[in-house]
Amino acid sequence: MEQLKDKLVNSPICNSNACYESEFTTAEGPIKTWLCMTSGYTSNTTMKTNSETVKLVEETTADLIKDLRQDHEPPGGGESLAWFPTVITMPEKGMIFPEPVKGQDDWQWTCVKAIAIPEEDQEKYPDPKNPGTFYKNKMDMKNPLRFGKLCFMDAAEEMGMFKK
Repeated sequence: MEQLKDKLVNSPICNSNACYESEFTTAEGPIKTWLCMTSGYTSNTTMKTNSETVKLVEETTADLIKDLRQDHEPPGGGESLAWFPTVITMPEKGMIFPEPVKGQDDWQWTCVKAIAIPEEDQEKYPDPKNPGTFYKNKMDMKNPLRFGKLCFMDAAEEMGMFKK
């Protein structure tokens, strides 16, 4: 996979100018991806509204994320794509995810930070993908930080996604 270019474009979700567009070349051809840093919605050129990719996403994702789906033309135009709120997990830093408040239309971004697991307790947290190894961090679900629907970038900054 070869990365071609990155740029900021206007978001079809909230019209902010903070939608990160990236283009890659794969064996199947070029793919563009988008992540709106204001709304937290994401899509890519494989997410055509009735595609097998979207069907797979909807079979394997949480109900809230499916319920929050929006269909829009991508920045620059083209065939309508399915856009979903993102979930970001960085094992050393934390996790950001959409969380319901009172239902589909009332939700927020939640950020939880990664906290170190004491070495003597790590054996309680086996890594199923790497037998014989153990997690060194866990998510601090007791101290969530919450942000508004259009404050995804604040949550990402709080989690430490950006270098200072």
